[in-house]
Amino acid sequence: MANKKVVTDDSFQVCSGMYSKKDWNGKVDPFISFNLKSLSNYNEKQNHDVSVVIFDFQDYEHIGKIREDTKEYYLICDEEAIAHDMCNATQINQFLIEPEVYDPLTDSNKTANAEILTFYQDHTGLYEYKYKVEKSGYYCALTYSNNGNLKYNAVVNFRNAFGQLPASEVNNLALYGLLAVFYAVGCCLYGFAFWKHKHELLPLQKYLLAFYGFLIFENVLVWSYYDLRNKKGNTSGVQGYMVFLSVINSFKVSFSFFILLVISLGYGIVYPKLQRKLMLKCRIFALVTFGFCAAFIIQRYLTPSDSQSSAILFTFFPACACLLGFYFVTLKSLSLTMQYLQEQKQMVKLNMYNNLLKIITLSLVAVMFGTLMTSIMLLGMSAVEMVEKNWRYRFFFTDFWTSLVYFVVFVLISFIWRPTSTSYMLALSQQLPTDPDNIADFDLDDMSSINNEQTFRNNNANKPSSDEATNPFGDSNEIDFNLSDDEQNHV
Repeated sequence: MANKKVVTDDSFQVCSGMYSKKDWNGKVDPFISFNLKSLSNYNEKQNHDVSVVIFDFQDYEHIGKIREDTKEYYLICDEEAIAHDMCNATQINQFLIEPEVYDPLTDSNKTANAEILTFYQDHTGLYEYKYKVEKSGYYCALTYSNNGNLKYNAVVNFRNAFGQLPASEVNNLALYGLLAVFYAVGCCLYGFAFWKHKHELLPLQKYLLAFYGFLIFENVLVWSYYDLRNKKGNTSGVQGYMVFLSVINSFKVSFSFFILLVISLGYGIVYPKLQRKLMLKCRIFALVTFGFCAAFIIQRYLTPSDSQSSAILFTFFPACACLLGFYFVTLKSLSLTMQYLQEQKQMVKLNMYNNLLKIITLSLVAVMFGTLMTSIMLLGMSAVEMVEKNWRYRFFFTDFWTSLVYFVVFVLISFIWRPTSTSYMLALSQQLPTDPDNIADFDLDDMSSINNEQTFRNNNANKPSSDEATNPFGDSNEIDFNLSDDEQNHV
């Protein structure tokens, strides 16, 4: 059992990053094995050998030889190659290996960086010799047959010392576990503020605490997925678990943007509730985003991080377009809300939304930068240096960076909307205008949406009688909200 990849007569090369045991320790010595599963469409009069070569990708120039007199390129040792002294009879049907090749950069000949194993197989089964990985690198298995009618299917096992995960994905195992711990720490800090002001809570603050718990659970699921793949391999059960995890992850993304949008529209702080049609549009947009995100995340898990295919872009760009659309609508809504608060001279609330605008802007810059880097990583893999070196950290640009940006944004937003001694008061009332000419415009908002109404009554039990409360200025022209000194200073 290992990181298995299939080669056929149509798809005759597979590659994968590999760590040496020195760089990433484990229970076994890392190796690459070849197992020919099936052969068909051949007869005794035709050659039915499958030639195989396993090599470090940067040594590809050593595969094949050039005939000096005609400058023709020969790949396999056959009768013609033997006749021109390019190989001997003991190497028949094997790949031709050039021990030294000219390097124009150093103006000298260079040898291979790692062992190059070549052999041929004319029967099904596991080849007896395993390629031992002594150095970390990006290794490939290339197959070829001189018989164009031959159909074959084989499995190449890239077995790392640590388990059955591809080497390019093993870092996710530790990083997502660490991210779950970070969410737990953030949840504890938010929960402390939640408990300290348990009698002054807003519905939105309860949702944020519950979502903290969901995010901890979701990251534990991601960590367990990589741990399960590392122990069991990419079995059908693991793939089923991956589909479930992708749906959970997509819900997280779409619901997060939905919450961010309704906050930008003023829900909970500026308005007790939003219009029904407006809320319906927000929900439909969130469902569309959920569908595209689910398609992208499922394809992301099915595609190894070291894959050179750009097919993932077909789901990446629609999902990215939906997220950018959410950003645009959120920024537009935030601008209108801030304009309203400016006109109403609600400076404390306006400051909260100014901080929210800064966070959204920074996250948008991070997403655009990450998208650019991801495109470069996916489309720039034609260079040998890019393929050989970037497989070790390519996972960060194709996978982990989005989770890291999300963590930072969510923690900052939850910090702004955390329970405080004044957050409940801000939701119930408008700030007293600083302009003396407009001081009569001060009033209380609709409190019907506040679930903690009974607590509010208890906290205001010592207020003046109803007749006195009708005129909040009283005879002494002073406002008495029965607040603490800190709260009155804040107002």
